[in-house]
Amino acid sequence: MKRSRGKRHYIRGPRVNRQIHVREVRLVDKDGKNLGVMPTDKALAIAWDQGLDLVEVAAGEHPPVCRVMDYGKLRYDLKKKHAQSARGGGGELKELGLTMKISDHDLGVKTRQAKKFLQKGYKVKFNLLLRGREKSFQDSLAPTLLDRIVELMSDGGVVDQRSKKMIGNRMFVIIAPSRSRGRKEGRSKNDQVKPAAAGKSKNASGHGEAGSPDEGGKTPAPARTRTPSADEKELPAEAPS
Repeated sequence: MKRSRGKRHYIRGPRVNRQIHVREVRLVDKDGKNLGVMPTDKALAIAWDQGLDLVEVAAGEHPPVCRVMDYGKLRYDLKKKHAQSARGGGGELKELGLTMKISDHDLGVKTRQAKKFLQKGYKVKFNLLLRGREKSFQDSLAPTLLDRIVELMSDGGVVDQRSKKMIGNRMFVIIAPSRSRGRKEGRSKNDQVKPAAAGKSKNASGHGEAGSPDEGGKTPAPARTRTPSADEKELPAEAPS
């Protein structure tokens, strides 16, 4: 006769409060002070009196080590850290494989997929597999193909690491997200020369005349008679032929 199997409940993360079924634990308070070995019920009462949780932090010890802490805050901090790592703070790596016989279409598909990974903050590793006689191309065609990949990815990332020689039967290049690209584009837009205001008057030499806004509000100077230069003098009329 077969026994009916009920659903198994798996506990993710450390055991907390009533999930701790051992008789006694070694308790560490919220400040890190070791309070020694005591019954689990007593440790649980100490934690609850402070409005905190009893969290098992070292299940492999005898007895297990538990600490008094805010378990909700702990889970929030771990989730936030994981989210930052996924956005690129931790530099998580995605890998794409290719061979020497890859077509232009397939290479375009690979690079477009890699750019999507870069936008999410991942690093991308292109693994170039060399088979059989293709290993003789490690100093010629293989680096050329990697150079092409770097060029195709230049608008979304920069080279983080690249193999100089074949490792096993592979060569690789790692592309990392270009964080400074957006800042450089922003500066280039701000550094553009702004056209002069329509209301500003300019004299023949290109400088603001006295009394114009270019003078910063200074008292207008009296008009002066300027002697025309040699190039500005009128030429005499040609004699009739």
